[in-house]
Amino acid sequence: MNTLVIGGTGLISGGITRALLRRGHRVTVFHRGRTRLRERGVREVLGDRQDRAVFEAAMRTLSAERPWDAVFDLISFNRDDAASAVRAFRGRVRHFLFCSTVCAVGVPTTKLICDEDEPYHPISGYGRGKRDAERLLRGAWRSSRFPVTVFRPSHTYGPGGGWVLGTFMTDWEKDAELVNRIRRGKPVVVHGDGEAIWQSCYVDDVANGFVAAAGCRKTLGQIYNICGRDLLTWNEYYAAVGRAVGRAPRIVHVPTDAILREAPEGATGFLREIGRYHGTYSTAKLRRDVPGFDHAFHIGPNAP
Repeated sequence: MNTLVIGGTGLISGGITRALLRRGHRVTVFHRGRTRLRERGVREVLGDRQDRAVFEAAMRTLSAERPWDAVFDLISFNRDDAASAVRAFRGRVRHFLFCSTVCAVGVPTTKLICDEDEPYHPISGYGRGKRDAERLLRGAWRSSRFPVTVFRPSHTYGPGGGWVLGTFMTDWEKDAELVNRIRRGKPVVVHGDGEAIWQSCYVDDVANGFVAAAGCRKTLGQIYNICGRDLLTWNEYYAAVGRAVGRAPRIVHVPTDAILREAPEGATGFLREIGRYHGTYSTAKLRRDVPGFDHAFHIGPNAP
């Protein structure tokens, strides 16, 4: 396949690029050039996605050389970004795969295990932007058969991103701080009673789901949750981290409201947006339609 990855230097986009290369596909990556690509053997096209007129013209030029079999868009964050993508690729792509987020649905959900029919009720600007992008793209499918498939990842971890999801940490560099605290036997704060349920997925499994769906006609116009298999409470999650680093964590539970009240607002975004609620999502629809989706949970209770 002739494929394009928009934003290929990020966690999921890098995983998609690697997965495409492993399968022998031709890969072009569009990015700003601020971060060096980790993968070799790809064609790089530099530019700013937010300069929409230039971006759309560049995509039309590239499409004229050879139409795209699949375009993976990892950096559309709102309705305007999605509209730009439709203008850039309408009639020039066989399959457009859009990375949304479970935050587009919002929390709390109406069901413990949330499927793709959950009503929209996002509580953050990020979630609302992704919701609006989903609506525009699926509207383009209904009105003119723009060939889109929407994916909603939950927390994704792996090389280049955080594998430990701190409940109120400001950036992924805090992973090392958390691991060091566990190794030294220092207290690790977990919000509430630690019994909220969470669901993560390893980046290669997420990437394989995107790539396995490419070219699958059954997925056109559909939305898919793409998450890990195992559901863990936060207590179980941190226990799994402890097993991975060789020492059980010394967990200290702190009421969620106290954390949100006392901690700096910039350090509690994840907790406010989603972490204080159950975050569990069914992948039955994706497993039904895309048999190639592999979603092992690498740090779960059954991990080696």
